[in-house]
Amino acid sequence: MTVTGSLTTRRVFGAVLVVVAAGLGVTATFLSAYTVQVVANGRTWRFEATSWVVERDDFRDLLLLEPLEFGEPAVAAALVMALAAVLAFRVPAVRVGSLLGAGVLTGVAWSAVARVQGVIDRLAEVESPATIEVAQGDGVTMLIVAAGLAVVAAVLHQELPRAVPGDTAGEGAVIHQIDDEADDTDTPPYGYPVIVEPKSD
Repeated sequence: MTVTGSLTTRRVFGAVLVVVAAGLGVTATFLSAYTVQVVANGRTWRFEATSWVVERDDFRDLLLLEPLEFGEPAVAAALVMALAAVLAFRVPAVRVGSLLGAGVLTGVAWSAVARVQGVIDRLAEVESPATIEVAQGDGVTMLIVAAGLAVVAAVLHQELPRAVPGDTAGEGAVIHQIDDEADDTDTPPYGYPVIVEPKSD
């Protein structure tokens, strides 16, 4: 059976999607991760943060809010994915890096969503005359999209060489050749050969 090692359209498409997913993952870290807002007495207090820094905090640490800090692992996963997509054209074995990066990015996205939900649960226990609104930011939403795309792209990127039909040498029935010369030795029912000597006159 013969296999081909040439690049296929599916694998190239997977590599392109891996790079796109990596770019989305990095971009997501610079967008708003989540926001907290309180409206009372005609005034609006707002907290907003990316995965790196706090961009606005009208509560002045009153609610003990902080960034989600998923920037470093997300960027690291994106870097591994991008390098795997580029280097795989020369060293096919490094395609596994896109799977590893996609797995890390998925874990980062899951952790970010869990932390936002944790903030919602914690602030729900705060006694306040005004409603505290917590919203997931565009950064976490984009991170989820990037993780989903990364998984699909990584699977496409792992395409194995396909078998070439028509080459079936060595396959099928096995034929044994039997010696054409017949054995004239008489064999009795007990399975022992009998040697017949000529009779003497």
